[in-house]
Amino acid sequence: MASQNSGGSVSASGARSRSRSSVPPVKCYHDDVAPIRTVRVNCPTQGRRFYGCSHYPRTCGFFKWADEVDNVLDLQMLAIEKDTKISELEYERDVLKGKVKKLKQSTTELENQVAELAIENTEKFHAMETVKADKKLCIMLFMSWVFFAFVILFK
Repeated sequence: MASQNSGGSVSASGARSRSRSSVPPVKCYHDDVAPIRTVRVNCPTQGRRFYGCSHYPRTCGFFKWADEVDNVLDLQMLAIEKDTKISELEYERDVLKGKVKKLKQSTTELENQVAELAIENTEKFHAMETVKADKKLCIMLFMSWVFFAFVILFK
């Protein structure tokens, strides 16, 4: 890297790249990784770090303060985390929708079974009532014959 020390210019340190996991590196307008540099001249921004074109001194004009990039990268990471969380929640929602659909189908099937059992039980109840009425009729008929027999015998 070349450096210029005359007349308020900026000196470029070595091309150290950022090592931030799963965050794309900062690239200049040449689409090359932009090295991080430090302002070395005596000025208000001395010591401040920045990203510049990797083809210094023949630059494409790319410049970005490192702390601003950090803020942008932090926001990008936060956005990625939020997108991931949203995707996870959407997947969970879809899974829950599937479960709800299955539960609704099960509920409908159970309601149909209950209705069938209710009809079946009603039919059985009516059959039992008929049998009970027949038994009462038979007992009444038997009692009337017994009464008739007593009346005839004791007359």
